[in-house]
Amino acid sequence: MLLHPSATLFYATLITSMILTTSTNSWFIAWVGLEVNLLAFIPLILAKKNKYSVESALKYFLIQSLASIFIILASALADRHDLSLLILAMLLLKSGAAPSHQWMPSMVDGLSWPLFTTLMTLQKINPLILVFFLLKTNFIYMFIMLYIFISCLVGAVGGLTQTSLRKIIGYSSIAHLAWMLSALTSGSWLWSSYFVAYAFVLSSVTFLLNHTQMSALNQVSSMNKSYLSLVIAVSILSLGGLPPFTGFLPKLLVVQHLAATPESFLLAPLLASAYLSLFFYARVLLTSLILASSTTNVLNKPKETNSNLLVINLMGLLLPATCMIIL
Repeated sequence: MLLHPSATLFYATLITSMILTTSTNSWFIAWVGLEVNLLAFIPLILAKKNKYSVESALKYFLIQSLASIFIILASALADRHDLSLLILAMLLLKSGAAPSHQWMPSMVDGLSWPLFTTLMTLQKINPLILVFFLLKTNFIYMFIMLYIFISCLVGAVGGLTQTSLRKIIGYSSIAHLAWMLSALTSGSWLWSSYFVAYAFVLSSVTFLLNHTQMSALNQVSSMNKSYLSLVIAVSILSLGGLPPFTGFLPKLLVVQHLAATPESFLLAPLLASAYLSLFFYARVLLTSLILASSTTNVLNKPKETNSNLLVINLMGLLLPATCMIIL
C-alpha cells in the first residue's frame, strides 16, 4: 500500500496539512489543517480491508471530529470568552495524552505497522505545535502539569498488562508524550529534538516488527535466535531510554534542561515512569532473547532478512548516543 499512488497522495496531503497548521497565525487556518490531516488519514486506515480497520477508522474519525468541533467553536467565541483551556484539552485529546487517551490503545490493533508509526509520530506534530503556542497563562500551565503526571502514570502502568505489541508501544508513546510536554512547558524547543529522536527509534522498532510480521508477545518467543532477535532487542531497549542507545539521548537532554528550570519537580514522576516502562520493555527483550525457540516456526517463517538494513539500523541506534558520551 505504501507504493500505491493513492497512498503517496494521502501521505503528501498529511505533510501539507502539517505545514499549513504549523505556519499559520490564524486558528481557523490551523483548524483547516487539522481537518485536512484527518481526511487524509482515514483512507489510509481503510486501505487494510478487515473489520478491525473499519472499527479503528470509525473510532479515530469520531474522536478527532469531536475535538475539531470544540476547537472551531472555542476559536469563534474567543473574542468574548477566553476558551484557550478548552482548545488545549481538545488538542491533548487529539494527541492521545492521558487521561483523554482511551481511544488510542483501542484502535491501534486495526492498523498496519507503517500506519501505526504514522499515528504515533506524524499525527502528533500538529497538536503539539499548537499546544506550544497556547502556553500563556498559569491556569493552562497547571492544566498541562496535570496531564504530564497522569500520562506518566498511565503510560508506565498501562503497558504492564498488555500482550499486544501495538498496545505496549502505544502506552509507551503516552509516557514519551509526558516527556515532550515537560520540555514544552519550559518554553523550550527541546521537545522537538526529543520528538525527532523518538520518531527515529520508534520507526526502527516498527520496521523490524513489520518485517517479521509480529504483533503479539507469544509470536516473539517463536522467532529464531539470530542477529535479527538481537537487533529487535536493542531497538526495544533504545525505545525504553536505556544507555548507551539513541533513545537515552533525548531523555538525558530533557533531564539536564529540567534540572536547571523551576520545573525540576517533574523529574521525579518522569524518571519513575521510565523505570516502570523498562519493565515491560524488558519483558519483550527476555522473550525474544531467552525464550526464543531454537527451531524455525514453519507456519510463521519470516522473510529473508536484509543484513545491510539491520546493520544500518543497529548503527543508528548506537552511534549517536555513544558519540555524545565519548565527546
